[in-house]
Amino acid sequence: MVTDENLKTTKNATAVMVTVLVQVLEKHMPGTEADFRERLGLAYAEIRNDSDDLNGLELLNWTRTYLTGFSPVAGRGSPFLEGYEP
Repeated sequence: MVTDENLKTTKNATAVMVTVLVQVLEKHMPGTEADFRERLGLAYAEIRNDSDDLNGLELLNWTRTYLTGFSPVAGRGSPFLEGYEP
């Protein structure tokens, strides 16, 4: 539901930042990512049921895709930065 390139770039950068933050937290506090993904799913359902915010839903979906590597369009892939070790 992206309407222009600036919005797309901002949503993508936001999804990447949240993903990287969750990945870092997972290294220090195992279970964080699973908890986050569960709450992300609840947030997605809440927004979907209560509004027509397609951009918000898309941002949440992109974040989930970066974390899990799964895309409803492309199918199974790799999580963002999978295998990267500083």
